[in-house]
Amino acid sequence: MTIDTHVHLWAAGSLQTQWMEKPPYRGDPKWRPLRASFRPEDLQALMEANGIDGAVLVEAVDDLEETDALLAIAREHDWVAGVVGWLPLADAASLAAALERLGDVADLVGIRHLINTEPDPDWVLQDTVIAGLNRIAQAGLSFDYVGISMAHLERLPRLADACPDLTIVLDHLNNPPVAEGGFQPWADLLGKAAARTNVAAKLSGLEMCCRWGDWTASDWRPYADHALACFGPDRLMLGSNWPVSTLSGRYGQIWAAHRAWLSGLSETEQVAIASATACRIYARSAV
Repeated sequence: MTIDTHVHLWAAGSLQTQWMEKPPYRGDPKWRPLRASFRPEDLQALMEANGIDGAVLVEAVDDLEETDALLAIAREHDWVAGVVGWLPLADAASLAAALERLGDVADLVGIRHLINTEPDPDWVLQDTVIAGLNRIAQAGLSFDYVGISMAHLERLPRLADACPDLTIVLDHLNNPPVAEGGFQPWADLLGKAAARTNVAAKLSGLEMCCRWGDWTASDWRPYADHALACFGPDRLMLGSNWPVSTLSGRYGQIWAAHRAWLSGLSETEQVAIASATACRIYARSAV
């Protein structure tokens, strides 16, 4: 079994594409191809063609309307392994109301907030947000951490310490410097984050860290190997970051790169990274 733990779905011109209107994405023409519709049937066809059994839908805008839309898709498609949606973490009353309405929805497996578009990297360390994260942990939900800078990665251990009962999933390995061939300080900071046992990571989005459209699986290997050494197979999983990934590579190309790397691991490690870790961390999954 293989689970794609990081995909997005959206309609052109909808609120789901509003993230492209915020820094650092606003005004950058290279994101323009994503101003299109990416539908469940489009993803399902790609999954079937590439032997992917399930997918986790991940929020693209901090709005309850999208969370409801993704949950509706999950109800209609049995290949959806779960939804990482959005809840108002910084507003205790609104969060309580949202959890009252959605807390028992089995398809809702985690929460994400676009900390990558918050001007202050300390946003996630505010007392109100910490309280909100501890509340979702009580509800059995994980938190996807979408860091894009070393400042984000530096703050991750502090967040993990402040929320010891919360499973935190680091998206895209926090964008390692693959294109530049760099390794530090990313490598040391990743190790410090992984030292917190409530932190896991997605091997996803690496095609976006490469020179767009000009990469091979070997470009990823040092970063994937380091992530495995830090987290182990039981805290590491795979994702495509589709459709954002289409800017740099084809869906099949990304999964071929994942499988090329997995082929050098033991069968036990392969099973964990391809599916078992995701099924455990996103524990509400029906897959």
